[in-house]
Amino acid sequence: MSEAQTVMEQPPLKIISFKRRYLMITWGIFLMVAGFYYFIIPANLVIGGVSGVGLLVGELLDVSISFVVLILNLLLLFLGWVFLGFKSFYRSIYGSLMFPFFLFLFEQLSPTFEFLDDFILVVAFGGLFLGLGFGFVIKYGGTSGGTDIPIKILNKKLKLPLSISIYSVDGLIIASGVLAFYQTSGVTPGLYAIMTMVVSGKVADWVVIGSNSLKAVHIITDEAEAIKELIYERVYRGVSLVPIKGGYSQADKQMLITIITKDEYYTVRSIVAEVDPQAFVFATPATEIQGDFSYRLEDE
Repeated sequence: MSEAQTVMEQPPLKIISFKRRYLMITWGIFLMVAGFYYFIIPANLVIGGVSGVGLLVGELLDVSISFVVLILNLLLLFLGWVFLGFKSFYRSIYGSLMFPFFLFLFEQLSPTFEFLDDFILVVAFGGLFLGLGFGFVIKYGGTSGGTDIPIKILNKKLKLPLSISIYSVDGLIIASGVLAFYQTSGVTPGLYAIMTMVVSGKVADWVVIGSNSLKAVHIITDEAEAIKELIYERVYRGVSLVPIKGGYSQADKQMLITIITKDEYYTVRSIVAEVDPQAFVFATPATEIQGDFSYRLEDE
């Protein structure tokens, strides 16, 4: 075989082990806490999420932020159990407890930074660390708990669109921070808090699966039916089957095509690794989606 005909073999797709999964989720939570502690707290930026509420309450009552975050997360875990069921409660336990635990360690062992009101640095690096951390958490099938729970409750019980639920919860938290510190800082911190959330969201999307939150996943496999059925069962997404022929091998195969969100990528990847580790998988940005596609909650 000539050099031009050399076949580049791809490594098989491996199932992510339980140990590696939680190691990466832990690493992600650690990065989130680092970004929050070193950049967000010194600038008093009340961003969205339980961390934002913890900063607001901690500053106003002069109590440990990690303690406030822990109490709020425990309360939200209970609400999640009541309104969303045990599955949501179980999936949220680890992130809900590890975030305040790491934050407590930072408070006890590490000094904070001073940025002399340089909010650009705060937005850039705070958003970067928060986004990187959250991206790892989502990519490996975890959850940060916290306000994910009230967002899902609003979506499930009041039938609010997921985007509206997110904007409502985080917007209310940021607005509360602006009102609490308006006399000393005006609206500036609130605007920078919004910028921080935008930066972290973009970085998280990039970590998980690229720059777009929607992806078209193509799977070339000899086990098309088995993979299709598991995608139906675990992700509830439609799948198209396209008959193809290998250009080099001339072998008849089938290609599965499905459109998913970034939160569903871990599950689809795990399905393929479980059924056919030798499958060829690639994802491309999915834009201008038309037709029957909806953002669904995994716990529905």
